[in-house]
Formats: sequence, C-alpha cells, structure tokens
Amino acid sequence: MEPRIDEELAIVRPGPENTSLLTQQQNHRSEAIWNGEDPGPLTCRGHSKEMANITMQDNQVINIINLVGLEGLFRAPSKGIDHCLILALVERWQPETHMFHLPHGEMSITLEDVEVILGFPIDGEVLVRPTVVKDGDWRQLCVELLGFGVPANDNKTLVGQRILISRLVERIAKPLPHDATEF
Repeated sequence: MEPRIDEELAIVRPGPENTSLLTQQQNHRSEAIWNGEDPGPLTCRGHSKEMANITMQDNQVINIINLVGLEGLFRAPSKGIDHCLILALVERWQPETHMFHLPHGEMSITLEDVEVILGFPIDGEVLVRPTVVKDGDWRQLCVELLGFGVPANDNKTLVGQRILISRLVERIAKPLPHDATEF
C-alpha cells in the first residue's frame, strides 16, 4: 500500500536495530555518517602495481601454477580498484558479525564468490602444509619455503611473519635453481 502524500513518513535510522550485537559500532565509519559527521578520507592500498609487473622467467613455475589451477593469480593484480565501491562496502562492513549490513539485509562473501571473482579453484586437494615456526624463526622458514634467506640485520624485508612484497616479487621473477624440486 502506497503512503498518501498527506501522511507523515517515519524516519528510519539506517543503523542496526539491535545494537547489543555490534559492540564496536561507535568506532565504525558508518556511525559518523549516520550522525551527519564527516568520517574523513579512506585510503585504498594494494600491491597491484608490483604484482602486475611480474614477468615469470621459468616455465616450470608457470606450469605448476596452471596445473594447480591458480592462473587466476596472474589476472587478479590487473583488476582495477573501484574506490567508490570499496568505500561503500567498508561503511557497511561489521567486523563483529563478519557481514555487510545492507538496506535489504545482511550479506557475506562466500568461498564460491572468491572462486567466481578471482578464478581460484575451491575443490580438490589443499595446497598448504603445516607450518612449524621454532622460536619465532621466520627467517629460516623463508629459506625452507621460498628458497631465499633474509639477513638478520634486515628489519625491513621481514617484520614478524610479514614479508615485504617488493622483495618477494623480485625473487619470484627469477628463474628457479637447477636443483629445484616440486614438494
């Protein structure tokens, strides 16, 4: 039934109806927007430029990537970032529920969505193995899994378990050693 013109429309708050679930709502960007405040700019960061410039020099690596169905890795970096879409989604994301709160209801990203968007296979064998880091020695794990070490005095390339993407890209682009094995 359509409202009549002479009826007063109720103003609906776009926020959550039950605020007890969203304990961090007061710190979220959307709270400022709902209160008529400017939450300030949002900066989108990514590594698409570094990843887009990778030129694989070793067909063995390319063949393995294709064999396991991860050729979507080569296409993903070339996708542009839609800053307006990212901003709209950030304003509607609720970390407590891991959902987007939209006008028509809640929505989440599924594994199938990742498959469709990035072209990654979601069926079949898992491509990971247990990682045991003894005494927090991530440098040794880099040697074991990536084939290169990070000097102990280099606190920029490896910080905790995070590795500098430019260093990783630099290494990936090089040909494999002659004694490389497929583990």
